[in-house]
Amino acid sequence: MRHAQTPNPHLLKRVYLEQMQEAAQRILRYTSGMEFDDFATDLRTQDAISHNLHRLGLVAAAMHPSLREELPELDWRSILDLPDLVGHLHFGIQDEIIWDLIQRTLPYWLVVLEEALEQSA
Repeated sequence: MRHAQTPNPHLLKRVYLEQMQEAAQRILRYTSGMEFDDFATDLRTQDAISHNLHRLGLVAAAMHPSLREELPELDWRSILDLPDLVGHLHFGIQDEIIWDLIQRTLPYWLVVLEEALEQSA
């Protein structure tokens, strides 16, 4: 029997996935309709994207590894590395790498997160 103060791990998983989903949705919303050149010169959007990528990685890191194992479709190593990615890349190079992540990888991650949330409802 679980201790009364121990949170339900399935409830925690849902909270983590919802937070990750929200960060990913914000990133895609902030960059919707943008081209790379617009992104590269828009410091506010870059800051907002960096914040949400950092948040996405921190939430993933807070998840118990067994919860991450339940979603092998996600590249957890890349997600866990997001805080370092946004914090340590040099400007210019960082723009291209983050833009590629937004355009190619993040939409897939969002689909996986949404499917996982639908299944846990």
